Amino acid sequence: MKILLIHSEGVEVTKNKEATSNPQEFPENLIKMDGLILVAYVSVEDQDSYDTDLISNQGAKVIEEAILQITNFPENIRQKNEEVREHNKKVESGKIKGQQRKFFELIKDRSMYRVDKVLVYPWAHLSKFLSNEMNAMEVCPKIAKILNDKGIEARYSPFGWYKSFKINCIGHEVAEMYRDVKLAIKPEEELKNSVFKLITPAGKEIDLNFDENQKLLPPKEIKDEDFNIFLKSELGSRIVDKSIEPVHIKVMKEFELVDFDPNTDSGNLRWYSKGVIMKNLIKNYIEDRLIDYGAILVDTPVMYTVKNKKLTAQTARFPARSYWVESGKDRYLLRYASDFLLFDLFSQMNLKPHYLPLRAYEYEQYAFRREQEGEISGLRRLRGFIMPDMHTLCKDLESSIDEFKKQYELIKNLENDLGIKSYVIFRATQDFYKENKGWIIGLVKSEKNPALLELWEDRYYYYILKFERNVLSAQGKSATLATNQIDVESSLEYMRDTDGVERQKYNISFIDTDGQLKHPIILHNSPTGAVERVLWGLIESAIRYSDKLVPGFKTWLSPIQVRIITVSEDQNKYADKILDIINKSGYRADFDDRDEKLGKKIRQAEIEWIPYTIIIGKNEEEQQNISIRKRLIGQPFGPNKSTVEQINNIKVSQLIELLEEDTRSFPKYKLPIPFRKFSTKIYFRR
Repeated sequence: MKILLIHSEGVEVTKNKEATSNPQEFPENLIKMDGLILVAYVSVEDQDSYDTDLISNQGAKVIEEAILQITNFPENIRQKNEEVREHNKKVESGKIKGQQRKFFELIKDRSMYRVDKVLVYPWAHLSKFLSNEMNAMEVCPKIAKILNDKGIEARYSPFGWYKSFKINCIGHEVAEMYRDVKLAIKPEEELKNSVFKLITPAGKEIDLNFDENQKLLPPKEIKDEDFNIFLKSELGSRIVDKSIEPVHIKVMKEFELVDFDPNTDSGNLRWYSKGVIMKNLIKNYIEDRLIDYGAILVDTPVMYTVKNKKLTAQTARFPARSYWVESGKDRYLLRYASDFLLFDLFSQMNLKPHYLPLRAYEYEQYAFRREQEGEISGLRRLRGFIMPDMHTLCKDLESSIDEFKKQYELIKNLENDLGIKSYVIFRATQDFYKENKGWIIGLVKSEKNPALLELWEDRYYYYILKFERNVLSAQGKSATLATNQIDVESSLEYMRDTDGVERQKYNISFIDTDGQLKHPIILHNSPTGAVERVLWGLIESAIRYSDKLVPGFKTWLSPIQVRIITVSEDQNKYADKILDIINKSGYRADFDDRDEKLGKKIRQAEIEWIPYTIIIGKNEEEQQNISIRKRLIGQPFGPNKSTVEQINNIKVSQLIELLEEDTRSFPKYKLPIPFRKFSTKIYFRR
């Protein structure tokens, strides 16, 4: 809905002739309103007619807020002038330096900043995407009624007529306003009724306590300092100090993995070659694992219509985060997640009982969420991102719990393979937890680490259980990577919302072996979280623990797996031969052929976290051997803070065996030829 608000001294509307084949019934030919009138010109858009009660209430609220803005304006100016007066006194007395400020003056007499009445006027010209449904004409009368019920005198102008009108815009500071009102279904988030507990590695429940300022009191039973920092982040302020740049930003730039692009919207990134390698390795790795797990592959469009009621019901949950695109006379939403079109696809399938559990995996490239400007933070929170997503249709709640347990292990193994340390959170309704606490606690005990538990009095949105794996940044801020949810709502035909309204769902169904029509339970599984956030977690974790553990990416994921260094140029020919062997074996090797000292080249390999550094001198060439510095990635430092294990005088074939052992069962990816030598290497950043 679009609303143009004009504060007018009187208004007059004359009904002339029908503009549509079915104009709104309206007996009066003239609307004349005296006094100070707020005229609200309203365009009802395609998505709004999904629920005219909902959008009418939102429109009425916007108009009411505009009335308050107008009536409070003189008082706001008075308060500003008090501040100016205090400032000028301090300047005059010499308490502070600076120029005296000018006082604010109202454009009009104070008495003109009031609203006596409201006229709600249907105005098609504010939008190209008007609703063509009959119920659109209900909106203006409903807005007027809502305002009247609140004690604000309001009338409406009829829909579907040619009309002439006279207004006299008062012309003060807030006499003209514009509002874009997004249809919003807001679930009742009873977060104030949440109960937080800890589950210890032994399976004991511990109540969390807060002081009088609702600040978490660290539980005495937990000695892990990092876990207490994680709790503080989760249950305290999640705001990241913008004055401190997250450490991963420097690394991602210096390693030439990924960067910001000034030519696009904030939170959309450019990827350089080494970053693309890592991104595609993660893609291939997850896809391989999920195919082995039993998932089928799907790929749905990146945009969808708002005219499908099923999709509107879902997208109206997140109105502020929507990106819109236009195509001719239609408009579309860029997808927020894969659920929307995938669930519509499920609803059109002839599902068979033997399909279940049906696991459908989609690698979303891309998903779009228009996060607030202050929320965007490097790779941690973006507006355009890549989200690997698996949704599983389960026959009933019992089978969904069995599947959930299996997917819990799947997620844990995926994050272990990536090399990310994470903390577990379970969020559930109190009833579900009471009935299922045995196996939930069993999963926590298998972690050998404590877990955070949040319990709700009632179901929050569509799920009864949510599981998260969260990672701590170097700044001590927590962010979610993998997640899984048990959804008991989306597959239904209709669902009664928190406001008592029956809303259409996706109507995903199958005929069971007993002949009964049933709706499956759906698991929403993001097996690793967004690819960008995976990279964020890898870098932030590596830096966070860099005083204890050797930082780096696991060999299979490292963009450069092997660095070749020669003592002198005499060994360059032999180095070229080894470079060729390694790359043809499917591993990513480069050759630092710069005319630099050996120590400098070794330091460069250290800085870049290269897993294997080959040193070739005269002896190695003569013996047709190599010496290796194997980086102790993710392990404690060696003697004297050493980051490597030295392996001398081995054959290249033995190095290939080490690489094979490090990367077995992981995908391979070629290194582009220009990056195989420093002399031909391409640099993206100046």
